[in-house]
Amino acid sequence: MANAGSDQAELQALLARLGDDDRRTLLAFARFLAAHGGAPGASERVVLPRPESETVVQAVKRLNASYPGLERRKLVARVGVLLSSHMVDGRDAASVIDELEALYLAAYSEAGGE
Repeated sequence: MANAGSDQAELQALLARLGDDDRRTLLAFARFLAAHGGAPGASERVVLPRPESETVVQAVKRLNASYPGLERRKLVARVGVLLSSHMVDGRDAASVIDELEALYLAAYSEAGGE
């Protein structure tokens, strides 16, 4: 995998070989990518699909990864109650996972998400 220094050197070498119009086009494209491209921001959700057979603990891990910007400490008490209802009280995993998904989506919406 190339590092930033070698990437920058390669870009500079390529830029030197381009004509004025192509340099302007490349610069416009780079500006576009910087403004709109790339990986989702830290607070954006990245919806990970729910596997067919998923445990409640796996669901919590998936939802934490799907909503990286959420403050987990604000969810820990409610998630704990749901985990307990499954592990101690024997509540059905699918219904607990449904409720976990709703909890995370609501928390995301309250935090200013979609």
